[in-house]
Amino acid sequence: MTSTSPPEGLPVLEAGAHRDAEAGSCLMEYVSVLAGERFTDRPRCTHPALAAVAWQVNDAVSSTARQQLGTRAVTLIGLGRDTGVDVRPLVLATIARAGLAIDPANRFFPRLQRKLERRAELRPRRRARGEEGDGGRLATLLHVGPVNHACAHLLVAARVADLDADARDRMLIGLLDDTIAAVRDAERERRAGREVRTAVATG
Repeated sequence: MTSTSPPEGLPVLEAGAHRDAEAGSCLMEYVSVLAGERFTDRPRCTHPALAAVAWQVNDAVSSTARQQLGTRAVTLIGLGRDTGVDVRPLVLATIARAGLAIDPANRFFPRLQRKLERRAELRPRRRARGEEGDGGRLATLLHVGPVNHACAHLLVAARVADLDADARDRMLIGLLDDTIAAVRDAERERRAGREVRTAVATG
């Protein structure tokens, strides 16, 4: 029988939001505790688009698989908060790839990819006009809504593909890991670019 216990030293994670840590915690609530913030599933230390993926995965996987998510908590602290990285498109692109991998005939994910490509083309002009909306409650809603919508389509695709529980868990945890990696790599690339520009300017 597979153990439902979390790795040693980690809390037992549960689905949904909780009143306080004594009532339980989801992955992002655990992140808020580790980061020293107030207990919440929307900690400031993680970009809201990333947090939305974490909520969706936390609530959709089995209880057994959920206990493995705690090992990702430290990585989520501070992730996506480099203001030069456009996080939401990275997150949505990762969801689109996951969806097409399990349901190639799905029409939603190619449309999403085309929309992201058009947005990337327009982004320099949007940034120049100050229309990126990277902060505040409205920006949080703008980030979270599209991610939740895309994840809902992904869960439907998983049903269409007739994934069993184990395959569904693997797909969802893989989605979270791939999303974390995409944002982390983008931040590293941006930092490396800044270092090169600084070296050139001071050389």
